[in-house]
This record gives sequence, structure tokens and C-alpha cells, in this order.
Amino acid sequence: MNYLEPERLDALAAEYVLGTLSRAARERLNRLARDNDSVVTAIRIWQNRLLPLAESLPPVIPPERVWTAILRRVHGQRGSDSIWANLGLWRGLTLASFATVVALSVILLTPRSETPLETLVVVLAGQDARPALVAQADRSGRTLTIKAVAPVQPTADRVLQLWALPEQGNPRSLGLIPASGGGLGVVRLDLPAPAGQALQNIPALAVSLEPLGGSPTGLPTGPVLYSGPIQRLY
Repeated sequence: MNYLEPERLDALAAEYVLGTLSRAARERLNRLARDNDSVVTAIRIWQNRLLPLAESLPPVIPPERVWTAILRRVHGQRGSDSIWANLGLWRGLTLASFATVVALSVILLTPRSETPLETLVVVLAGQDARPALVAQADRSGRTLTIKAVAPVQPTADRVLQLWALPEQGNPRSLGLIPASGGGLGVVRLDLPAPAGQALQNIPALAVSLEPLGGSPTGLPTGPVLYSGPIQRLY
């Protein structure tokens, strides 16, 4: 792979600043930066583009009723020791400034001809706040596209399940996220209505680890691996 090809270098520099490069790719880019001014310049350009966004965007905290409704309904369905009752996990969704920067960067890195004018983007991160999955949909489309930006590979007897977390009511399944032998690729889930309508009044999405075939109860039963707020870029 030629890291110094201009378009490739630009994309790698963007991922370097976002922190989504693999360890090996990041180390290789660091080595190249020691002897190549073009690599340093590419990284600096993306730092100048993205870091001011993180500093200027105020945190967006979902309404308290979101946490209250989730905890009340989850407590009613499962024991209080469930990870879904962990308030700290849901508070992690308030890392909205960083998620917005990543979401905007997804749009910036997408060829203009492929970028919808009105887009919903969700950056799903683990409890360490590192992005793992990016979900994207055209507001008027019925397809939610999910792409891994970090290694994601459930065990052979488990599957990832995507959930919508409504302002009121229980989490609602949006479908299973299958993984192939080489890990998670690009997954497309069909929505029951255009994304702007299907995800209306949905402040966030989450991914849990479930038995093959999905949750047997219609509610999350396994640990929550990733979560993130929906960014509406319109």
C-alpha cells in the first residue's frame, strides 16, 4: 500500500487525527512522518480542520427523562444488576461533541456525489469512548448503513444487535449486525420507514451482544458494547 499517494495520505491523515487508524497503520504513519514533510503537513491540515470543531461545539446532554425512562423500564424487565441499568453507561452518551466531530468527518471523507444532502449519522463507541461503528442514513431513505471503524468481531455463538433508544418506551430492535469470518464489513439494515421518520424522537442507538438469532425476549439481554447519540445533519 502506497501511503504517500496524495488521496490515500489525505484519508489516512484524517483517520489518524480521529484516532480510528489501526495500531499498525498509526505506527507506520508515525515512522513516515519523521522523514517526510508531506505526511506532517497532511496530519496538521486535518488537525486544523477537526480540533476547532471539538472545542467550539457545546456538549449536548439528552433530557433527564431519557435516562429515567430507560432505567424504569429496564428495572421492570430485568434485575437491578443488569448492565442496562448502569447509569454511567448512559451518561457516556453525553460525549456528543466528539461524536459530532467524527460524524462531520464521515461526511467530509465521503465523495460529494455519494453524500446525501440530509444525513443522519451515529458514531457508536465503547465505554472507553473510542469509536467502533459508524451508522449513516439518508433522511428520506430506508437503509441504515453500518461500517466498522475499529476491529469488531463477536464470538461464533454470539451476534450484535442494534437498538433504538426512544425518548419513551423500551429499546426497540433495528436488526442484527452480522459479521463474516474476517470481521464486520459494511452492513445495510432496512428501516420500516424513511430514516427521518423511523428514527424520529430517537436520541441514541446502542449495540448489545446477543445469542445467535438475536434477543429471545425482544429486549436487550447481553452486555452493551457500543452506544452513541444520533447526529442529524440538517
